[in-house]
Amino acid sequence: MDIFKGADKVIPFLNYAWKRHKVILSNIANSDTPNYRTKDVAFNLEEGGNLKTTQPRHIKPAASGDFKVFEVRKRLVGNDLNDVSVEEEMAKLSQNRIAYEVYMRFATGSLEKLNNVIREGRQ
Repeated sequence: MDIFKGADKVIPFLNYAWKRHKVILSNIANSDTPNYRTKDVAFNLEEGGNLKTTQPRHIKPAASGDFKVFEVRKRLVGNDLNDVSVEEEMAKLSQNRIAYEVYMRFATGSLEKLNNVIREGRQ
């Protein structure tokens, strides 16, 4: 029985949420910077980050925790060519925080299983 089953699969998502948090905060911090473009983060699919194989003979994608920061193309907000909407970024920040907490609860659930095993072993 693997009590940590699935916990290691959550780590890339935790890293993604952490990286996205930093990018969103950077967007908010640069909301008054002229010519600044809104950025976001995605898994780097060029290296096969989220791809799965369906047949044993398929080439397995490389395990990659890399992310790609890209500019979001949207309409311009101000005359200074800055397209950051603080309201949108705050909404993204809240959504990202909730996702991070869900991933964290899943990861800590494995540790609670380990604590239960240790407690049961002492009795």
